[in-house]
Amino acid sequence: METPRESFRKVMNYEQPERMFNWNRPFGFFGTDPGTQFWQNTIDRWHEEGLPTEINTHAQVNDFFGADRSLRIILKTAVWPPSDKLVIEEDGEYETFYDGEGALVKQPKGADFETAMPHHLTYPIANRHDWTRFKEEKLALDAPGRETFELNLDGQTLLESAPGADNFVEAQELLADSRWPVEITVGSLFGKTRNWIGLTDLSYMLYDDEQLVSEIMSHLADLSLCVVTRFLEAMDAPVEYATWWEDMAFNNGPLISPKHVEKLMVPNYRRVNETLRSRGVDIIGVDSDGKLDKLIPLWLEGGINFVYPNEVAAGNDVAALRQQFGREMRLVGGIDKRELAKGRDAIGKELERRLPLIADGGYLPSVDHSVPPDISFDNYLAYLELYREGCKTYLPHSGA
Repeated sequence: METPRESFRKVMNYEQPERMFNWNRPFGFFGTDPGTQFWQNTIDRWHEEGLPTEINTHAQVNDFFGADRSLRIILKTAVWPPSDKLVIEEDGEYETFYDGEGALVKQPKGADFETAMPHHLTYPIANRHDWTRFKEEKLALDAPGRETFELNLDGQTLLESAPGADNFVEAQELLADSRWPVEITVGSLFGKTRNWIGLTDLSYMLYDDEQLVSEIMSHLADLSLCVVTRFLEAMDAPVEYATWWEDMAFNNGPLISPKHVEKLMVPNYRRVNETLRSRGVDIIGVDSDGKLDKLIPLWLEGGINFVYPNEVAAGNDVAALRQQFGREMRLVGGIDKRELAKGRDAIGKELERRLPLIADGGYLPSVDHSVPPDISFDNYLAYLELYREGCKTYLPHSGA
């Protein structure tokens, strides 16, 4: 039987796999770090409904459900070094603090990413003066330690290394021998810029000072290009795919004008992605929530050829996207999490309309983001059962 790494390569290159790659993306926070698609509240519920209580780590949860995952190379393509969290005010209910990137945030005490989004009071960049300071302090290309990277599996750090470090050969061997596909994280243009300026102020800045936004995104691409090139020139091990993180859409479409994407982002994507391809990394994806159809042509132009998680509630239909954009754009996700909460019949119908894409290739079915706690343990088991049966139907030579 082929390895998950081999299955991933075949699916994403439109070849017949011996087994289906069961995509599991670390959207959720089980414990304190991302490593599975499941929220902590989901696992807590499932422990009450039959999931053995000894299944309580990222690796154990992923193994229990037969989830495939990726060995991730996490590069320092944004703020480095990060600042320590600095609490400036707290009471019995809330704390106000500066986060690791310099934003002033108010959040309920004890809250986590699942249960409470932070309320940003100020952002670190409001004007050109702020940008100059922020770039020098946080985004220097030659900052000490910028070249270090982390190998991460199941939300846990396996190794930290750097080109020329004593353990660099060990890192190469881990990547070369991995049974999981290897992912390299290459950065963000819109997502990080939005986090440092705020969506409202960024929207105004795109019209009041477009040149400043252009400089920020160009520098982020320079940073990604520097770090990625340095790593790939030193690393003699195959990498299956690269990923950008953007979250640049909502349920009605992009959070930034497609004209601005074409002008400010596509050329910068292309610079980094051409370097990736010259080094043998030709599967390049982007993680973005929201409705994606107006962004996909621009991502394709910039050298991005797969998108995830294709949230159905935002209006994404993976079958329609394949029809519209063809095989050039690979697709991941697209299984409506809301249907999984309704029971076996609804789950079966949801899978039935998605699974035919498997036969065409270039599609990895998966829940369209994290798995929330309104999905019961029995329903999730039914989803896995029906998913595997469907794979055997549409891939008759596959063991699913």
